[in-house]
Amino acid sequence: MVSEQDPRISATMAESTLDDWTTKITEALTKVHTSSQTSSNSSNAPIGIKLGDSNYALWSQVVEMYISGKDKLGYIIGDSPQPLETDPFFRKWRTENAIVKGWLINSMDPSLIGNFIRFPTAKQVWDSIATTFFDGTDKSQVYDLRRRVTRMRQAGGSIEKYYNDLQGLWREIDFRRPNPMKCAGDIQKYNSILQEDRVYVFLDGLDDRLDKVRSDVLQLQPFPTVEQAYAHVRREDIRQAVMTSSSDIAPGAVMPSRGFKPGKPKSKPQSDGGKCTHCGNMKHTRETCFKLHGYPEWWNDFQARKKHEGPGTNEGTGKAAVAKQHNDGDIEIEKPCNMECTETLEKPCNMECNETHAPVSDMPSNDATTSDSSPSLVPDGPSPENITET
Repeated sequence: MVSEQDPRISATMAESTLDDWTTKITEALTKVHTSSQTSSNSSNAPIGIKLGDSNYALWSQVVEMYISGKDKLGYIIGDSPQPLETDPFFRKWRTENAIVKGWLINSMDPSLIGNFIRFPTAKQVWDSIATTFFDGTDKSQVYDLRRRVTRMRQAGGSIEKYYNDLQGLWREIDFRRPNPMKCAGDIQKYNSILQEDRVYVFLDGLDDRLDKVRSDVLQLQPFPTVEQAYAHVRREDIRQAVMTSSSDIAPGAVMPSRGFKPGKPKSKPQSDGGKCTHCGNMKHTRETCFKLHGYPEWWNDFQARKKHEGPGTNEGTGKAAVAKQHNDGDIEIEKPCNMECTETLEKPCNMECNETHAPVSDMPSNDATTSDSSPSLVPDGPSPENITET
């Protein structure tokens, strides 16, 4: 009975084993295909920085972060050593090593590629680059970084640029001089002291216009980190920029729109025509012609004085009497304006006065012009010295 069942049991077991092998082979092929696609796509992804003669510190951090994100960091730090050629995983290692090496080579300046392309593994390329461009014990590089930090100033530039430049130098110093402490408490204390020193350096390089906020930051409790100090100063910098822009319009900017012209005296508009149609004189009009309307009472006295003084005395200085013109064409001679006036009735004087003057030396005395017994109204006319009898 047992001998009759053995062939069937054997056939069933063989079929089960074959199915298991088929399933495993399918899964393996799927994983290889997916891994190949991922590796192919990852190898084409660019790194956004090129290694040069002076940026190794930044380049190494960016590249290390990039390779770690692709889960291939072991190929440059030694965690994924090269297996034997007879090892089943050798082909996979060789492919992935070539991908990581390609990332390193493609992130270099073209002039440097020839120095590192011949190394067989990505780790050898990585180590050779570090040996060529980085020496953590180079005191001259650390000295140069610290000197640049102490000399850096805002110098009227933007607060953002000043802060970012400082941070770049501090990151470079941290890379070359890492925290030497081992205990967690010591590490925290060391970092606190380092942050406080950097706040002092940051505040010292600010422009003088930010002196008030500099004092405010130093009084904050607990003492801020350099990032917190920057945020506090930046808010004040923005506030000052807003206040300055809102006060750019001068208070007197509206004066021209009101037609105000300081220092310019008002002048009496000239009559149309500019010529007397009665006597032909160019210095007065028909409405102010003495020959037509009659001479004022002081006319004879003026003519006598003029003949007595002789020619050339019309430009003498003296007090001026203010003359106001009425709607009927007459002018009223009022009290002198107590200014030195050398002009005639034809135009305003040069003094700080907007009235039309006649020289007092050519007119009756102050008593005569202000007395109630003498006439106060005279016909509007030209300056007496400009009248010529015909």
